[in-house]
Order: sequence, then structure tokens, then C-alpha cells
Amino acid sequence: MALPGMLQMKKRLIKAIFEDNVVMNWTTMQKCTLILFLACGIHITWIVWKVYIFLKPELWPLINRSLLKVSLGIDILGFCLLALLIYPTLYYREHKWFEAVIPWLSVGLFTVTLCAGSYSIGTLSPATMVGYVSIVGVGLILFQRHFIYVVMIPASIMLLGSTYLSMKHIIPYAPLFNFGHLGIDAFTHPFWVASMIFFSAPIFLTCLLLFEILLTQWRNREEYIQRLSQIDPLTNILNRRSINRCLQELHLQHLDPKSGYAIILLDLDHFKQINDHYGHHIGDEVLIEVANCLSNHLRRQDYIGRFGGEEFILLLPHTPLEQAKIIAERCRLAIQKLNILVDHQNEIRISASFGIATSQYNCDPKEILNQADQALYAVKAMGRNQVQCFFDLPPRLS
Repeated sequence: MALPGMLQMKKRLIKAIFEDNVVMNWTTMQKCTLILFLACGIHITWIVWKVYIFLKPELWPLINRSLLKVSLGIDILGFCLLALLIYPTLYYREHKWFEAVIPWLSVGLFTVTLCAGSYSIGTLSPATMVGYVSIVGVGLILFQRHFIYVVMIPASIMLLGSTYLSMKHIIPYAPLFNFGHLGIDAFTHPFWVASMIFFSAPIFLTCLLLFEILLTQWRNREEYIQRLSQIDPLTNILNRRSINRCLQELHLQHLDPKSGYAIILLDLDHFKQINDHYGHHIGDEVLIEVANCLSNHLRRQDYIGRFGGEEFILLLPHTPLEQAKIIAERCRLAIQKLNILVDHQNEIRISASFGIATSQYNCDPKEILNQADQALYAVKAMGRNQVQCFFDLPPRLS
């Protein structure tokens, strides 16, 4: 029993990370917290690498030891500053002063330390390129564009300027490494390759995870918006536009008269009196209850939609006339049995009128819909709370 419980907990955790906790909807301070944690992780990577070098005397000839000591101190200082900035992003996120200053300070300090680290290992090194592209990509998704451009444009100029000065031999390229000992094939030397992988892999994997989370949440939000555009916001069933699309698809699928479909239009009787007497909020509750009732009494392949104010529509694929009558009568009785309480005392009794038409004698969906509407109109003229088929109407009514 423990294993299924752990799996269920794992699923809930994944759902909370990837679906419910939408990173794009975070506040700017929350995003700064994320960036600061990422920056601290990068500094830890640098510190671990440099401490490892100090513990391996055989590697000392391959690096600039004096610069390594200085850069290690800078990394520790940078890590401490970035870690300290996490505190106000967590506990002072409601203060306007911090909200205005901390984002610029966080991203600016992060960018400066990245530029310094990039210069020390080579402005055109694989680790620098991976870090630059990954951080800029994540930044542009999380923050407003102008915020990232203001910081990254000077950083790009600095990296390009350092590259140009290195080409002119004014400043050394990748001063942290001793290219005299690495040899002419320095960029294929195992130490150089391993160092580049060590620097770039954590950044790449972390940013890849962030991109995966963001893209998953983006897709979920797009699916949610698409779903909202298809349903009626009150009753949570298909809206009129979606029903019209379903009707067209149904028409294309069932051009064969032997495989027809039925349309049922139903209208709640005297619904205006409910709104006038009890208020529109009670009227909305009635519509929700009726929609739920109809959904519970239809087949899995049937469609239900709200066609107007108090008018609903049912689309029944592969349904002959007699079966459509049975389904409509079942729904009519279910609605009639609904008990809706008002103020936990008064009880509202409702009923509905049903009009049916099928594609048996007509292949035009608009005409079939019009026939169902005529049948519904006839029911209202005959006393309401009934089921009527268009083909059963007397000639003068049809």
C-alpha cells in the first residue's frame, strides 16, 4: 500500500510544479527569487570547480593560480551577496521600494558576475555561449523584454569588446587557463573539455527544466483558453458557436440517410417569472441545475449546449426518431422532478418544452434545426411541458 501512496504523492507533486504553480503568473519579486537561486547555483558550480583545482596539484600548471585565488574570493563574495538578496525577495515583496529596486539589483549583479566569469574562462567558450543563450532565453520569458534588454545589451557589448581586445592581444583570452601548458591543441585538451562540460551542463540542464515547465504550463493555459472559448461560462456546457460547429461535423459524418442524427431543442417554461420573482441569481442556479440534469440523462456520444437564454439544444448522433423521443421524454421527466430550494424553504418547480427533428428526410442541418424550432413552438402553443416531433405536427403547423 505504501508504493501506490508514494506514486500518488509524486503525481500530485509533478502536477503542482508543472500545471498548478504557473511560473509566468508569478510576481516580479518571485521571479527574482528564482533567478537568484539560479545565480547562487552557478556560483556554487564555480566554487566547487576551483576548490577541486586547489586540491589537485597536478592540475596547477594548467591554470593561472594567482587569478584562481582572486576569482575564488570573488565567487564566494558574489554568492554571499546573491544569497542575501533572496531574503528581501521573500519577506519584503510587498514593500514598493524593494519591489522597484531589487529586480534591477538582482539581475544586474547576476549579469556582472556572469560577465566576469565568462571573461575568465573565455568569452567565446562553449560554457559562455550556453550560459548566455540559456539565461537570456529564460529571462525574456520570465520578465518584460525592456527589463532584460537594458541589462543584456551592455553585457553583450562587454563580451564582444573583450573578444575584440583579446584578438588584438591587448588583454589575454581566458586568463584563468594557462594555454602555454595546454599546448597548441588547447581547445581539445581533456582538462579544457571537462571544464567546459562542468561549467555548462548545470546551466543547460536547469534552463532546460525551466523551459519544459514554462512550455508545459503555456500549453495547458492555451488548452484552457481554447476550452473556455467553446463552453458556456455559466452552465459549463457547449456554447452556441461550438454547437454549430458540432452540427456541421455531424452533418458531414452522417450524409447517409440510414445513419442519421436527431436535434432536440428545449426551452424552460415560464423562466422569466423565476427571474422576476426570485432574482437572476436564482435563475442562474436553475440553468446550472438543468444543464447538469440533462448531462446526466444523455449518452456519452451525445452533445449538449446552451442555445439561448433559457434554451438548450441536444445533438444525438446515430439516433432514429423513436429513440430521440424516448431520450427527450426521459429528460423532460428528469427536469420536472428537479427540486430547487430558495432560502432553504421555498421550492421551485420547473418544466421544459421539447421539439424534435431528425435528418431522416432532410440533409440540410439549418433546415433540421428550423424544424426542431417549429416543433418547440408548437409545444408552447399546445400547453408546454411536452415532447413534440416536427414530423408529427399537423400540416397547418409544420
